[in-house]
Amino acid sequence: MLKSDIKKADRTTEAVEFPEVILIDNCSACNLRCSMCDHVNIRNHRRTQIMDRALYERIIDEIAEENPCARIWEIFFGDPFLCKDMAERIAYAKGKGLTDVVLNTNGCLMTPARSGAVIRAGLDAMYVGIDADTEETYDRIRIGGDFQAVIENVLTYRDLLATIGRTDQQLFVQYVVSDINKDEVEPFKAFWRANGVNVKIRPKISWAGLIDAGNLHDNAAVQRKPCYWLMRAINICADGEVALCSVDLHCRIKCGNVNEHTVKEIWQGKVDNAFVFTGFGDHHAGRNFYGGMCYFNGAA
Repeated sequence: MLKSDIKKADRTTEAVEFPEVILIDNCSACNLRCSMCDHVNIRNHRRTQIMDRALYERIIDEIAEENPCARIWEIFFGDPFLCKDMAERIAYAKGKGLTDVVLNTNGCLMTPARSGAVIRAGLDAMYVGIDADTEETYDRIRIGGDFQAVIENVLTYRDLLATIGRTDQQLFVQYVVSDINKDEVEPFKAFWRANGVNVKIRPKISWAGLIDAGNLHDNAAVQRKPCYWLMRAINICADGEVALCSVDLHCRIKCGNVNEHTVKEIWQGKVDNAFVFTGFGDHHAGRNFYGGMCYFNGAA
């Protein structure tokens, strides 16, 4: 299994005034029940819903004023194509001058019409999670999905980019390495690269201690470092609550609500608290709040 190697990471650069990465939970619902994700239990913690459009636009307006070059993930833990006005939301962000607006999806609902709509809206990058090179493996991981349909949808998106997209718009397929699919990494890379699609391979994570990710335990003996995501990203749930951790899909640890405060106000409070919680190098928020397991650093 692919290991998480924090020794290669520089985690000393924080975004003090305003986040460099904003994850916006436009839609917290998902159409799959993936084996490496705890989304199936989300309703035990928070509602599945579409973010209020006025709230979304208020967030975008603030980002446009404070940091228009920030990376904007238009989905936190749902699937964007369950949000009927996703293309319009992207167009609003691009119309406000935001330069790095991206989506992640499982690709099952990424029809040609929906793909064309988000490309025309100006989406800067699309990431499609597939995690398998064979249908048999896909069915064990992406439960409820359609392997062949996803492949067709990705290839169609690639073709639409070539015909109606800008030259700088990007498409990626993503592969989370686990015990189930570890032997298919190389053929996966070979297939998609041969078809002109960018490939992103990353290690399995624990979703802040919600599922087992044994590959993270190897980091237990490594000197801990401040979390890059904690210090640079803000995670806004569909109801406006802000999660401390970028992989806390249930928003168990909250640090504010954008219905009550600006993104900047919450961010500056989060960064101040993060320094207290982490000791900037000696500890990690995951060690204190998420059962000793975090995205990069593994077991505490």
